[in-house]
Amino acid sequence: MLKYKYVFWGFVGLWVVGLAAGGGWFVWHARATKAASASLAASSDDTSTGASGPITISAGNSAGVPLSDGSSSSSTAASADRVNKLLDPTTFGTYNSHVSDKTASYSELNAGSGTAVVDGSQVNVLYKGWLTNGTLFDQSRAGSDGKLQAFTFTEGQHQVIAGWEEGLEGAKPNSVRLLVVPPAAGYGATGQGPIPGNAVLVFQVQVISVR
Repeated sequence: MLKYKYVFWGFVGLWVVGLAAGGGWFVWHARATKAASASLAASSDDTSTGASGPITISAGNSAGVPLSDGSSSSSTAASADRVNKLLDPTTFGTYNSHVSDKTASYSELNAGSGTAVVDGSQVNVLYKGWLTNGTLFDQSRAGSDGKLQAFTFTEGQHQVIAGWEEGLEGAKPNSVRLLVVPPAAGYGATGQGPIPGNAVLVFQVQVISVR
């Protein structure tokens, strides 16, 4: 009788150990799945903007000038607080002071690294474009796979407005720039589509690659 008692309690012990191990695996699996989902969500939101692009007139190819906003040099990467401030559409009205400028101004929000944009470079970018009243008039579009599609142009070939050529000269892969484009480097006195005449334009442009 004692022999059968030990056998019974042996089976009970194995069942308890198995149950604990299985429960531990389910907890680990749930946590791992949650972490992977969070990582995937972060990577899908990583890029901010691409596809049609402001295609039109250009004039000249002079470099844009660093945007003076009362802070340290705009040609270097900006702090997080400054980035948030510069990308707040409710503040874009201040850029109307650039309406008489002849060339674009820019602020480097992230410096990037690698090959810089020069004449003849093929540049892939993601972007958003606003009027100074905060209206978003254009941005990168998602493809059938749901991912944002980069817009491609060749620097110096007048495939984009002059303000883009001026403001993106010298930018490197992974750099993000805020461009302030006056009418003279944008769509002039006539405007185009949703862009009125004599409009100052504000763009956030992320350089994906430069070849």
